[in-house]
Formats: sequence, C-alpha cells, structure tokens
Amino acid sequence: MKIFIYLIRVSVVSGFLIFTHVRAQNVGVNTTNPQASLHIDGSKDNPSSGTPTSAQAANDVVFTSSGQIGIGTLNPAVKIDARSSDNTDNAIGIGKTTQTASDAGAGALRYNSFNGGKMQYSDGTVWQELVSTPTKSILVANIMSANFTIRIPYQNATAIQGWNEISDPANNFNPSTGVFTAPRTGIYLVSFTYDFVRVPIVSGYFSEARYVVNGNNTVKKCIKSFSNTSREAQIAGSCVAGVYLNKGDVFQPQIYQSVYNGDLSLRTDNSTSSPDYGFINLSIIEQ
Repeated sequence: MKIFIYLIRVSVVSGFLIFTHVRAQNVGVNTTNPQASLHIDGSKDNPSSGTPTSAQAANDVVFTSSGQIGIGTLNPAVKIDARSSDNTDNAIGIGKTTQTASDAGAGALRYNSFNGGKMQYSDGTVWQELVSTPTKSILVANIMSANFTIRIPYQNATAIQGWNEISDPANNFNPSTGVFTAPRTGIYLVSFTYDFVRVPIVSGYFSEARYVVNGNNTVKKCIKSFSNTSREAQIAGSCVAGVYLNKGDVFQPQIYQSVYNGDLSLRTDNSTSSPDYGFINLSIIEQ
C-alpha cells in the first residue's frame, strides 16, 4: 500500500524557523495502485499497475480530488455515484427521519413508511412525494403494400412484417420485422385487425390472430370461425387484449388461417385512396 501525506518539516537556519512540506498524493487501502485521492479496494483484486477493469472496480470505493465519491465506479460523475457497470446491486438505501422539511433543507430525501411506504423529498418547506411519470409507449402502425403481396400460408402461423409506422415516439417498434420490445414491465393494450381478399371457403373454417411473446410463447388467440361453404366471403378478424410483458420482452402479432388450402393474400394497398387500403392495423398502448 502506498500512502502519501503532507509532512511538515521544521529546521532552524541562522536562528530562523524554516517550514517545508511534501505534497500528498493518492492513498490506497488494500491496493498499491490507487486511482483517486483515496481508493479502497474491497476485494483486494486490483492489479498492481494500470487501470482496474470494471469488474475489479465493482467492489471499490473512491474519493476524488474534487470531493466526489464513487461506489463501484472509479469515475464518479456526481457527488455520490453508485452506477457500477458490473454490479447488479446498485441500489442506495434511504432511511426515515423525524426532521421537518425546513430543517432537512431543500433537496433532502427520506423514506416515509406511512400508508404503505413512499419516497419523499424536501422542497425546503414540506415533504413532497416523489412521482415518476415516464413517457409511455404508444405505437400506431398499418400496412401499406400492393395487393396480393402479403400472403398467409395454409395452417402455418405467420408473423406480419413490413409495417408503416404512424406513431412510435419511444422507438420501441421495428417496422420491418414487426417486433415490439417492451420498455418496462407492465400491461400493454394491443389491438390488431386484419382482412383477407375474397375467397371461397372450402376447408378448415377458421382464422386466428395470435399474440406471440419472445418468439414462441403464444399468450393470446382470437379465433374467427366460418361455415363450410364454397361461396366467396370476406375473411377478416380482430383481436383486442391486455398483454403482460416484462421489460425487454419482444412481442409480435401473427395470423393463422385454415379456411383456404393455399397461400391467402391479405387485403392491402399502398394508396390511401384505394378501397383495399387501411384494413391491416396494429396499436400497442402501454398502460
């Protein structure tokens, strides 16, 4: 361990007291390679030279020359920084206090266990509740494609791709693949409508809208059944459901058809003035 401190050196020269000093440098605890004014290596796993890796720094605490404290990070950006890139526990515990908001001062934080518990901050006069209002994900998309270009094979669930985004301010949707990624854990209200070109119904008698999560987990099916007839009919369906998604889950709508023994085209067009435009729509609203 290298420790450098200020030393006051006193000497007498010709009857005068001479004071000199040696300037302090970095102090290391459990490390001979301190990276800040005071560097504590909790697991004693830092190298003897060079910069520690993010994994090695995850158990360290540093005090910088500018008065900042880093917990799990060697480069704190604020007064107290606990944002370690390799530590899954970066939480900071906040306790209770009986101080008034004015005594604690504006900007103080506390935990209040009243009514189930809540976090509060002082505005200098009263304790205010912390309220989080993240921008919710709202997706609106439709299909703009020439007629007969999107085909759904017989008895084969098919993901719908090539969407036209109308609204996706949070950029959670990939229109080319038709995959939506949940930004947060919670309930998402999904609405999906589809329509096929007119065709004789000769076998199978039903179509489905399927909601698939993470590639293989079908969480919702909306079935539209038809009578056995050789007459041409408009085969359409819709599905509205609340879907629970964890943060990072990927969601994709699919269609399954068992009414026509062959590839069945969706009713689409790329011109808004066409009577075949506007039948394939998708909306996802974070609740």
